[in-house]
Formats: sequence, structure tokens, C-alpha cells
Amino acid sequence: MTAPSENEEDQPSVTVYPDGPLILRGGIVVKDVNGVVLSSGQVVALCRCGRSATKPFCDSSHKRGVLDSGQAQNLSSK
Repeated sequence: MTAPSENEEDQPSVTVYPDGPLILRGGIVVKDVNGVVLSSGQVVALCRCGRSATKPFCDSSHKRGVLDSGQAQNLSSK
């Protein structure tokens, strides 16, 4: 495995964790439907299981049950 280039590390990315959240990295801004900023930063965890009390953000509620999402994937924005 080769180390990512400096350019690749700076690119926004989404990592899908098995039975867990979506982790967004790289200058992320999350807005609601009205354009109100809910969160901003370098790393944001979004809920996929629907159990979070802080939707759309993950609060680790997925650990209480089975999401069965399959394998992790790394999707990079291009």
C-alpha cells in the first residue's frame, strides 16, 4: 500500500463503516433544508441506522442493534 499523496489527503472523503456511521472528512459543512449550518469542521459522523437522538449526526446508537450494512467502502470526491 502506498501513502496517499498530499493532494489526496486534502480531498473531501466519505468512509462507510460496517454497521456504523458515514464519516465525512475534509472541510465539511452540514446544513438543514433551510440553509442553517448544523455543523462544520474537518470530521463529521452521520447516522445511517436511524436510531440516533441527534440526527442527522451519529450518537453511537447503532451499537444497540444490527445495521448489517455490509463492508466498509471509501468513496472519495473527485
